[in-house]
Amino acid sequence: MDEIKQRFATNDLRKALFEAKDFLIMITNERQFRISKSQYVKLQAAIADFDKQNAVKRTGSSTLAQAELAALQSQAGELSSELREYERLKSGAVTKLKARSLAELPRLLIRARISQGWSQRELAEKLGLKEQQIQRYEAEEYSSASLQRLQEVADALNLNITQAAEFKESAPTGVV
Repeated sequence: MDEIKQRFATNDLRKALFEAKDFLIMITNERQFRISKSQYVKLQAAIADFDKQNAVKRTGSSTLAQAELAALQSQAGELSSELREYERLKSGAVTKLKARSLAELPRLLIRARISQGWSQRELAEKLGLKEQQIQRYEAEEYSSASLQRLQEVADALNLNITQAAEFKESAPTGVV
């Protein structure tokens, strides 16, 4: 019977980790928020139920058992951070967003939409697009969007995007 419980606990742990890894991307809508919150609760339960002694017996190593627990805690921490960010954006408290590079522009646009309190559908309507197109753009972080489309999104969100361009520091010459 203990072996069955041990296998069940191991499967629950693996399932919690597997399901959580899919939600470690930016939360972009209420549906993802609800699912992520549910996954966070499952991870917290898996952490609370974690039996290190059984994990040591199962893996044959205290280090591996500790690594399993650390992995759960890490996943829970990352998910908690994403949940807090979404809630903070959704609350309207964020009025200034910063990007350190052009590569961060897509996430900035998503965060701006959320902080404006707009759904993906509302942004799509303002742009004359279908909601599914905004969902695709955000899922792929606007990788298929043209620069013109990015500007249209920024304009729809009433964003004033300014960024100074400067040369990156290069490695000193003559160093061997």
